[in-house]
Amino acid sequence: MITRGKSFHPAGEQSEGEEHKPQLLRALGLREGLAIHISAIIGSGIFIVPAAIAGHLHAMGLILLVWVLGGLLSLFGALTVAELSSLMPSAGGPYIYLRESFGRVWGYMFSWNHFFINTAGSLAAIAVAFAAYLGYFFPSLSPQTPLFAYSTTMVGLPVEISVKGNQVVAMVVIGIATVVNVRGVRLGGWVTNVFTMAKILALLAVIVAVFSSGKGSVANFMPWWPDHWSSELTSAFGLAMISVLWSYEGWTTVTQSASEMVNPEKNIPRSLLFGTLAIIFLYLGVNLAYAYVIPIGQMAGSERIAADAASLVLGPVGTSLVIIGILCSTFGTINNSFLSDARSMYAAGADSTFAPSFGKIHPRFRTPYVTLIALGVWSALLTLSGSYDQIASYVIFGSWMFYGLTALSVIVLRRKIPDAPRPYRAWGYPYATLLFVVAAGWILINTLVEDPRDAVVGIVLLLLSLPFYFYWRKRENPEVRMQNPES
Repeated sequence: MITRGKSFHPAGEQSEGEEHKPQLLRALGLREGLAIHISAIIGSGIFIVPAAIAGHLHAMGLILLVWVLGGLLSLFGALTVAELSSLMPSAGGPYIYLRESFGRVWGYMFSWNHFFINTAGSLAAIAVAFAAYLGYFFPSLSPQTPLFAYSTTMVGLPVEISVKGNQVVAMVVIGIATVVNVRGVRLGGWVTNVFTMAKILALLAVIVAVFSSGKGSVANFMPWWPDHWSSELTSAFGLAMISVLWSYEGWTTVTQSASEMVNPEKNIPRSLLFGTLAIIFLYLGVNLAYAYVIPIGQMAGSERIAADAASLVLGPVGTSLVIIGILCSTFGTINNSFLSDARSMYAAGADSTFAPSFGKIHPRFRTPYVTLIALGVWSALLTLSGSYDQIASYVIFGSWMFYGLTALSVIVLRRKIPDAPRPYRAWGYPYATLLFVVAAGWILINTLVEDPRDAVVGIVLLLLSLPFYFYWRKRENPEVRMQNPES
């Protein structure tokens, strides 16, 4: 399988004799790479999660420590993926790395989990969050106010169907992002650039406004460290780490757009490195700003910590500015999912491990339009069903299993193809790589112990993907199957 050569294209993406077929357009540069990476990570979490962290950890030093450790762990993962992206700069990212390291079935299961569960569930949740924050300006969008409601009975059981304003807004937002990204990668990249800059400016505005207001106090940072360490504090630190890692989620996203990046061997590693470092410093600054005007003991009770901090400094205008920043941030993340995350299932379709139609490229717009439309429809249905929160709880186990396997791919491929060109080599190899793998293993074990039901459901959802894999594998062109004999 490794004999495909340096470019490692998925089968069907640019095979010999298929040059006449439309190909993905290389139109994204380093600026777009940084925007994709930053936008994928900074969603709504940093505007809300710090309050939950303060509820677990009641000392400023511990709060900053958990954000630093979570950032470093994500950085180690990003630096590991950076080597893989420079070695195999093809659309699909982890799909390609896992396929080449462990076999096609592992790449396929990543794409299934990432596309149908992780990305679609996150899209639905973020779109509903967008509608909820929009409700600050338009109260009629309240989820308690249905626009349409119908009640009936079926086989003697009551059935209620309702459509609420926030669900309609969420579906419209998803529809807009779908159309933008079907129309072309240049347009999708431009939108990501604009909204990523908006969310960065919003966070920087909060930091500057807070520290220049004179309305805070460094005394709010106390206590800096707990008087003693206990088993309860260890458990609380672990819970806080899970929330922090969720706020850093998305650091593999930019690798999935490799086939549309100019000079991906260099631009993707640079995007991963510089983007992750910028986010770590930005997150630390935001947490210090929140605590500067809201004592740690009061932070835990804040449902909208960013808006509350801005309101204390700037009044109602500050709250409105933060809400606008969150709207920009959430929409940017939604658009970013279509621009990059959708490529995971495109790679599987192009490789015939899933429906080949998912690997089709629009002849005019040169985008994986079938995959994009499927993602839009599925995530919109999830917003209507209201099941996205439950799906999000199932995704942790599968996501971190593939993160760990992706990191292991660096070690596997250094043994399989030691002489292959690697424009970038993972910093701290193998120690940083192994540290990340160990951390991923700890998260898996912790999830199994602390939340076995969701972990088991996550495993079952992965196993449910296998019949589809073997179905498409059976329908695959016999000549292609002979070239790819492993499962």
